[in-house]
Amino acid sequence: MSVRRFFLDISPLIESRAFRFAYFARAATVLVTGMLMVAASVQLYDLSKSSVAVAFLTVSMATPMVLALIAGGVLSDRLDRRSLMVWSRSVYIISVVLFLLNTLLPTPQIWLIYVAAAIGGAAGGISVPAMMSATPALVGRDKLAAAAALSGLAMQLGGIIGPALAGVLISGPGLVFCYVIVLCGVIVTPLLLRALPPLPPQAGKQPQKNALQSLRDGLTFVAAHPLLRALLLIDLAALILATPLALMPEWGDSILQMGATATGYLYAAPAVGATLAALSSGWCRQVSRPGAAIVIAVLVWGLAVAALSLQASLGWALVCLAIMGAADTISKIMRMALVQHHTPDYLLGRVSSLWMTQYSLGQALGNLQMGYLARLLGPAVAVAAGGLACAAVACGFGVLNQGLRSVRNQDGPPHA
Repeated sequence: MSVRRFFLDISPLIESRAFRFAYFARAATVLVTGMLMVAASVQLYDLSKSSVAVAFLTVSMATPMVLALIAGGVLSDRLDRRSLMVWSRSVYIISVVLFLLNTLLPTPQIWLIYVAAAIGGAAGGISVPAMMSATPALVGRDKLAAAAALSGLAMQLGGIIGPALAGVLISGPGLVFCYVIVLCGVIVTPLLLRALPPLPPQAGKQPQKNALQSLRDGLTFVAAHPLLRALLLIDLAALILATPLALMPEWGDSILQMGATATGYLYAAPAVGATLAALSSGWCRQVSRPGAAIVIAVLVWGLAVAALSLQASLGWALVCLAIMGAADTISKIMRMALVQHHTPDYLLGRVSSLWMTQYSLGQALGNLQMGYLARLLGPAVAVAAGGLACAAVACGFGVLNQGLRSVRNQDGPPHA
């Protein structure tokens, strides 16, 4: 047995020039987004001293993102996907400019942070379905698992460097300098996306319908597909129950008493584990029962979050968060490949938008419940309860959901 199958498959980057441009655009976006989230979270916590206020940063971003994801999914199945990505990432520049201008005010305003986040969420909501639905055209369906792993690696490397760099910059040159670097990154992204070829959606067997009918078709397809429905629900449950990111500023400041630098490291830690998982993800395409592997990954995710409560040390927190990130990435790689494989091209935009909608809502609700539970019972109890609940849900899916547990790798062709 060759050990090469355990390593990351980089063939999509080698074989597809278009995928390379999309990949680097995605990497740049994740890098500056990681910096932006840490900068805005630290700024909010400094202004409010409240983890709930930090959680509402995710809510203010997720609420318009959900509406934009729905619209973006329909548009991605009707319009050129490259154009949608270019224009939406250009609008994202406005969001970063607002973050920067607010920080330059004598008294920065919390409401302006939320407004800037809302604009960024709306712009991201349009671009994400277009990018996800364009992937099969860029690499081919036989390379979807490899492309998902590479995309996960880009996300996680950006998730390591971005938050850690933001923490260092905030502690050193300051918030303004951090936001300036973010602004430079978001300006580069649409320039990279312009290098992609035109990406019109492929024609499906169904006639063109109005936007509401198109959206209903996407919802009906996911609701009627047992595997896609199970994948969506298990991810949503894990996000709502075990998303501890809103607590990171409080954890770094109050629990660890180490300030913004430690907060940056805490935000980066999940991406460290995720990167290691992505780099060794070649084995994912060999797994015969990816559904069962997803259940195990979600179980590990929940236990890692719960273990965060056992010690109040930076090293222990980084290890737990890294394990959480690794488990999440393995689950995400397999989920993304299954979703894209079992969805026909003419529905990919809408299904991708529904997928990202549940992710955005789940993360926002998870941060909110963690923030409020931490206010009532303390951050340690909040992560313990959330993590154990996530682990219990994973066990429930493993025992009760036969379809998810037994689905085989690349089982069945996409529905036409």
